[in-house]
Amino acid sequence: MTTKGLSAIAFMLVLSTSAALARPAKVIAPGTRFNDCGADCPDMIVIPAGTFAMGAEAGEDGRPEGPIRKVAIKRPFALGVFEVTNAQYSRFIADTGHVPSKGCRSLVGGKVDVVPSADYLHPGAGAGEGSATKPVVCVSWRDATAYTAWLSKKTGQFYRLPTEAEWEYAGRAGKPGEYYWGQSIDTGCAHANVYDKDGANGGAIPVFSAVNGAPEVPFAQCSDGHAGAAPVGSYAANAFGLFDMTGNVWEWTQDCYFAPYPAAAPTDGTAYEVAGECPRRAVRGGSWMSAPFRNRVSWRGRDPENLVTWIFGFRVARDLSGTRRK
Repeated sequence: MTTKGLSAIAFMLVLSTSAALARPAKVIAPGTRFNDCGADCPDMIVIPAGTFAMGAEAGEDGRPEGPIRKVAIKRPFALGVFEVTNAQYSRFIADTGHVPSKGCRSLVGGKVDVVPSADYLHPGAGAGEGSATKPVVCVSWRDATAYTAWLSKKTGQFYRLPTEAEWEYAGRAGKPGEYYWGQSIDTGCAHANVYDKDGANGGAIPVFSAVNGAPEVPFAQCSDGHAGAAPVGSYAANAFGLFDMTGNVWEWTQDCYFAPYPAAAPTDGTAYEVAGECPRRAVRGGSWMSAPFRNRVSWRGRDPENLVTWIFGFRVARDLSGTRRK
């Protein structure tokens, strides 16, 4: 082939590549389930855009869940179908050399205390002792964001933690009740791993709360089959196809916690951040040993970025454009 012929082919390749780059990102329909890198990546599902009423006129002392405000999620995004598992987190550790957090808070002798040797593979009572299909725990907010940075680098997509608004919107899945299956925790055992008869009989000690000054019902009056953490996906999905949005383990979000919701908090689904260091990050969803009131979709936890505990894990979000959502 002549030099002129080779030049023509090269020119056509350049044109072809430029045209491909100029095409808009592929539109993925809401409800589509996908995976960017096989076993190394979490399964994701596309959450539709929409509006919802965020928050509730409720809460515990010093932990208001309001004021209720209208939030518009303007663009679809992807959210992990399941909480990140021990197996998935282990691949991140092996690939990056990230040093797992140690000194995990756990249940010892009937009370919560820091176990200096505990880590995600040895998390403590009820958490699963590193079982591959159980949600990873004993991970700080900083560990979770390191994991999302690794996924982003590995896939060329923008992975991150969900914002508080995204989490509540996805957790509700268009349902108006306090839980995504309805109004009562007692009908939740087919839908979530909550503090129930099994947990109570297994010796779990929940964090109780007082609602309007009176102690609440101590546990769900049903049995979900697990006295501790359950393998991800053990219960029915919500209307958006997401598993374990309530119960199993608490989930870190991107937002800096502030209560009540400040007037400056975004209403477009983006995270609330502050200048400088964030003292506490918002956590959502409750756990297998949380008091029922704390498993409601509007309830907000608040913890330091470096907290490591045997009932805290996370799931990931992904922007569909491949770049950070503005």
